[in-house]
Amino acid sequence: MTLTAWTVDQVAAMAPDPASARAGQGLASPRKWVLLGRDARALWGECQGSGSRPYQVIVDAAEPAFRCSCPSRKFPCKHGLGLLFLYAAQPALVGEAEAEPAWVAEWLAMREARAEKKAEKAAPPPDADRAPDPAAQAKRAAQREERVRAGLDDLEQWRHDGLRQGLAGAGQRPRGDWEREAARLLAAQAAGAARRVGELATLPASGDGWPGRLLE
Repeated sequence: MTLTAWTVDQVAAMAPDPASARAGQGLASPRKWVLLGRDARALWGECQGSGSRPYQVIVDAAEPAFRCSCPSRKFPCKHGLGLLFLYAAQPALVGEAEAEPAWVAEWLAMREARAEKKAEKAAPPPDADRAPDPAAQAKRAAQREERVRAGLDDLEQWRHDGLRQGLAGAGQRPRGDWEREAARLLAAQAAGAARRVGELATLPASGDGWPGRLLE
C-alpha cells in the first residue's frame, strides 16, 4: 500500500479560504520544517513557528483528515496545507519512516477507535430481524406513559409554585431554574412540555407586557 498522491491544485482546493492556501504555500519549503516523515497511512511533520516549540502536524491520507497543535481555528490550518503542498510538489523530500512518532501513532489509534465505535453503532442489532413482541411493546408504552404523567404532575406543582410567588418574581428567577425543569421533563420523555418551558424562559423581562405573555 502506498500513500495517496495529491496535486498542488487538489491541495489548494482543500483550503478553507484563499488566504489559508497562500499561507500554506508559503510553508511548502523544507526550511520551515524540523521533522518530516510518512508511511502508507499518514504524513507528519514539525513546523517551526514563532514559539519555542514547533507545531506537530499530521495528515491522515485515508480521508484526508488533519491534526495540528497550533491554535488556529481554521480547518485545515496553514500548517496542514503546507505539509501537503510540500509533499505534492516535492514528495521525495518527505522520506518514508520506519516507525511513526508516538504522537502520530496515538492520534491515528484514536481515529481508528472512533471509527470502530461509529461502525458498531451503525450496525443493526443481532435481533433486528426478530418480530416485535406485542407484550413487550405494550409494557414499554405503559412505562413511558407513567413517566410522562409523573413529569407533568411535577410540572403542575412547579407552575403553581411560580404563580404563588407572583409573576414579578419570575423576572428575577435564574434561567437555570427553567432549564432544570425542562431537563426533568425531557428525562420524563415529555419533550413537548420541555420545549414549552424552554420558550417560557425567554419571556421574563422581554419587553413591555411580558407578565401577560408569561401568564398566557
